Amino acid sequence: MASNLEQLLVRLEAVTARLETVAARTGELESGGSSVDLGEVSPSVKAFDAILEGTFAKFIADSDKIGGDVKTQVASVQAGFAAQRDFLVKVSKCKEPSNDVLQNLLKPTSDKITDIQTFREKNRSSVFFNHLSAISESIPALGWVTMSPAPGPYIREMSDAGQFFANRVLKDFKEKDPVHADWVKAWLGTLAELQAFVKEHYTTGIQWNKKGVDVSAVGSKPSPTPYLCGGPPPPPPPGPPPPPVPSDFAPSASSGGQDAARSALFSELNKGEDVTKSLKKVSDDMKTHKNPALRFNAPQPFKPSLSPKPKAAGSAAAAASKQQQPPKPPRCALEGKKWIVEYQQGNKNIVIQDTEMKQTVYIYKCDNCTIQIKGKVNAITVDGCKKTALVFDESISSLDFVNCQSVQAQVINKVPTVSIDKTDGCMVYLSKESLHTQIVSAKSSEMNVLVPDDSGEYKEFPVPEQFRTNWNGKQLVTEMTDIKVG
Repeated sequence: MASNLEQLLVRLEAVTARLETVAARTGELESGGSSVDLGEVSPSVKAFDAILEGTFAKFIADSDKIGGDVKTQVASVQAGFAAQRDFLVKVSKCKEPSNDVLQNLLKPTSDKITDIQTFREKNRSSVFFNHLSAISESIPALGWVTMSPAPGPYIREMSDAGQFFANRVLKDFKEKDPVHADWVKAWLGTLAELQAFVKEHYTTGIQWNKKGVDVSAVGSKPSPTPYLCGGPPPPPPPGPPPPPVPSDFAPSASSGGQDAARSALFSELNKGEDVTKSLKKVSDDMKTHKNPALRFNAPQPFKPSLSPKPKAAGSAAAAASKQQQPPKPPRCALEGKKWIVEYQQGNKNIVIQDTEMKQTVYIYKCDNCTIQIKGKVNAITVDGCKKTALVFDESISSLDFVNCQSVQAQVINKVPTVSIDKTDGCMVYLSKESLHTQIVSAKSSEMNVLVPDDSGEYKEFPVPEQFRTNWNGKQLVTEMTDIKVG
């Protein structure tokens, strides 16, 4: 009974907020405002409101019951959905804006997504960390408005990303408090309804109103002008005076003298070849190429100093932002069917277990770490890592190294292919079961493969890096150069 009452109150508050918005915009039109009336919404916005007033309202009510960090984070979730509703209203009323304007329209939603994810990272010690993570991992679903031509599957993918932490919530609170199970059910139900809504109304992506008005005409309610004592504000100060006329174009008082000089110049030119008779002849002792002593004292020709080219504003800003960018938080989580291990620093005890054959592992930007993967996975990718060691049981398809430095990998059972691309320093330890592994390398150096012998000791073999290519009359033939080190 109490639960139904709280849900009813939430729905009434939502309806009241909508009525207040309609009344405010009607008052603007009556007072001569230029904004378009947003009170009458399209069927797609009404369908979105049905989600907000149904399952999402139940989710808000359950969040209030749980309280604490969950309630704080969900307040940003509620604001994010409200920002998306405002965006959908503009989509239904307006024609497609420019990219710059579109980014400004999407900024309120993206800011809330960032706030939600930042809140999770700042509260890793919270007792509700799994709750915060379930929301943080799946809230990017609101970004479906930027997806085309199939935004619906993207929502499903984000929902699956949060499923891992949602299952942990169910596991931890299954016997303690059923409200947490209802909370998980309401959140996943909201995302499922959002996917169905997008599939019905925006199957191929956002569709703007071709006959609509400009976005500026559907702006939000302007803030009231503050009352100022003493009448209206004074007019702005006048602009600066116009710049003075350049001296080359300014009229001169001695225009008569200039006319006389100009006439004398033309009269000299009219003499033809006689104009050069008054020139002095340059003798050999005055020529620098025949008299080297004059070269040191002769005036040097003018060479303008070359100032360094100023850096473009965009590149300077990008470099500054790169320097000021704080380090990203480490992460190790399962998103759908992909394990993500990224931004780990000096962590020697990273263990991935409970793996499945359909799952992949992606390791990114890890430095001085040791990672162990237990069980059989589909594929493993190591990207942009330094001084990182990897030990894994088995990979069905491949092990890939990309843009790495000083990395190692050891396979316990089997791996059919090892790919090394743009990597400097790579050691691969094969097992007796993986002696038929194919190694493909490109743009890489310092690659070594260690193979076990009958006694169990490893023997090291370098992967060729230098090749020789010849033309045999029909085609190019490439062979490895026989260079021995030591």
